Amino acid sequence: MKNWIQLEQPVVTEVNSLQKDLKIPHFICSLLLQRGVNSLNKAKLFFRPELGSLHDPYLMKDMEKAVVRINNSSSEKIMILGDYDVDGTTSTSMLYTYFKQRNFDLLYYIPDRYKEGYGVSTESIDYAEENNVKLIITVDCGIKAVNQVEYANSKGIDFIICDHHLPENKVPKAYAVINPKQKDCVYPFKDLCGCGIAYKLITAHNLKSENKLNIRCLLDFVALATVSDMMPLIDENRVMVFHGLKEVNNYPRLGLRNFLKSNTKVDESKISFNIGPRINAAGRMKNGKIIVDLLVEDDHKKAVSLSNEVEYLNLKRRATEKDVFENAFEKIDHSKYSNIIYGKNWSTGVLGIVASRIIEKSYKPTIIITDFDQELLTGSVRSVSGFDVYDALVKCEKYLYQFGGHKFAAGVKIEKSKLNLFSEHFEKTVKETVKGNMFERKHKYDLEVSFSDLSIENVKIISRMSPFGLENKRPIFRSDNCIIVDDLKFVGKESQIVKSYIMDSSNTKLPFISFIKKDELINLKSSFNVLFTASINSYSGKDQVEIIIKEISSN
Repeated sequence: MKNWIQLEQPVVTEVNSLQKDLKIPHFICSLLLQRGVNSLNKAKLFFRPELGSLHDPYLMKDMEKAVVRINNSSSEKIMILGDYDVDGTTSTSMLYTYFKQRNFDLLYYIPDRYKEGYGVSTESIDYAEENNVKLIITVDCGIKAVNQVEYANSKGIDFIICDHHLPENKVPKAYAVINPKQKDCVYPFKDLCGCGIAYKLITAHNLKSENKLNIRCLLDFVALATVSDMMPLIDENRVMVFHGLKEVNNYPRLGLRNFLKSNTKVDESKISFNIGPRINAAGRMKNGKIIVDLLVEDDHKKAVSLSNEVEYLNLKRRATEKDVFENAFEKIDHSKYSNIIYGKNWSTGVLGIVASRIIEKSYKPTIIITDFDQELLTGSVRSVSGFDVYDALVKCEKYLYQFGGHKFAAGVKIEKSKLNLFSEHFEKTVKETVKGNMFERKHKYDLEVSFSDLSIENVKIISRMSPFGLENKRPIFRSDNCIIVDDLKFVGKESQIVKSYIMDSSNTKLPFISFIKKDELINLKSSFNVLFTASINSYSGKDQVEIIIKEISSN
């Protein structure tokens, strides 16, 4: 259990003080303090996030310029250009929906992942020119499109860039650049996704408009994008996702209804594992434009037809991903410090997912590579906690044709003749960087608790700490000296899910479910320690506390 690490615990006097104010159990007050909630007022805003707490959009650099330019284009055609993932397609759909209500002349453009690649392409600008577009608004891309914006300027086309990616030293000469990560932007929250920034543009425009529209109803787009893009669920993101999930559940958009199971509440995990992958599948397997078509569609029959096509693409993506993963897994060299795996003619749309899945099985920096064209290979790079994979790529730069990304994920293009040289140098770089047990997976948990503390009332309070995600993770608990007190039951298509009952040293018995620990549970010979999360299972119509097992350690 050396890799089980308890998070830093708050000072006891602070816990006692917060408990006195909130009148909730001591251990829940500890959870709140770990998340920076240290007063009654902060607790009120944490449990009931208010839209009024969102920051003034005009604090963002160039926002005023952008709104003025849009209002001056009432007689011009505007093109909204977004990336092909969830963030880009929802941003595009949201801007199109809002400005269509205001009767602007609009069209939208999503680049082809395979023909154009990520971001602003010359093809997109040529398309804009052919359609007499005078203003392009980018969402979730554009901050690195220096040459493309210059090309557009030469054709008399203005750009407003809405992007959340880190700017480089040279910023495109656009009419306006809205990105809080710019060094001279004073906007107080820097971690909005592209759709969050687009919502800020809508908010700013709506504030200056005589007839105000209800823009709260657009927060479902922001919730989908923020969760899918794994942005930290703090500050404005928490507020917008909280209210966006309400919109999804209370007023589901026509284009999403086929993805939502009836009588099942949509939360952040449903977005991460159900809705988000379906939206991404379109861009991976065909073209992300179909998602925008679906999300802005107001005809029921057309929406059903489009969502059925998206469902087909998702099934195709899953089958393709499974094949590529199985082939890649067989090629792992367990003696090395990194996984660099090449396969001929693999689908480039699933490389990133496969790289992440390989890391689950072989916890070290991973690059999955396939053919791009006759001369080049393309690859998706994923890293593990504590290892800056982007820095490693910089050290191998002379062997790369092109690369980009950040410390946990990146993309590369490599000349075929240089693959072996790159592989050798990357492996050497990783080996020289490894310190101690860096590539041993560590499991952090919030608190050690007794099952007797996990009453329905207490677990409901914990559930209200949602939406959960980066920087506000669902609390993970530890309990020692547990035993299984009933026969194991196996469910799921491949009987991979395990259910039964577990009891801890307080002699409290709780039902559990495990999605990933089948073999360990089957082979248990004695009492064990467990890391788990707790939730309310209302499936049978009766509320019941259920724990979800994350890790097991035998005594």
